[in-house]
Amino acid sequence: MVVLQRNEVSRIRLLYILTIILSAVVLAGTIVNFSQRSEPAQAFSLLLGAIAVVAAVLSLIQLLAHPKRSQVLLFHRGDEEMVVATNALHEGFKLRFLRDILGDHVTSFTDEDRAHWKSLEDDGFYAALYVRHVRKLIMLRLCTMIFDDVFVADRNNRWEHHDSSRTAEPSHSRRESPNLTGWKSSP
Repeated sequence: MVVLQRNEVSRIRLLYILTIILSAVVLAGTIVNFSQRSEPAQAFSLLLGAIAVVAAVLSLIQLLAHPKRSQVLLFHRGDEEMVVATNALHEGFKLRFLRDILGDHVTSFTDEDRAHWKSLEDDGFYAALYVRHVRKLIMLRLCTMIFDDVFVADRNNRWEHHDSSRTAEPSHSRRESPNLTGWKSSP
């Protein structure tokens, strides 16, 4: 498994886009000048056009299949209780990494807890970890190192958003909440 840094992901996306543009230019040049070329040059143009089509298709697939931004919701429930919900279950290694760091502080959900957090699934988030006896600042720091967007909610349903898609150390937070339509905030 290869884990890419955030700035490398942006560079790779740019390369996909540039490949698509270059392929389109090559295809357009091949189509426009095909009839004016000699027979060996036409064969070479066909080969070049086929390579351009394959490159464009592969770049489109990679660009469209690229994972969406990983978001995490931190619900600070009590003095020392937090629930971590994420939209990035396809990146389970992040959750395993977080669970390994937190160790004994991660506990299981009760049946009532599972039923309560089930309403998040309508919005694409899944309650993944139940954490006890870990300071909010430490959880926030760990999550900003791992996930792109970190939303933190306190007991009074006040939200703050930390955008760490460019750096793991965001300098400020904004007072905004994620778009949750089916979420009921009362515990």
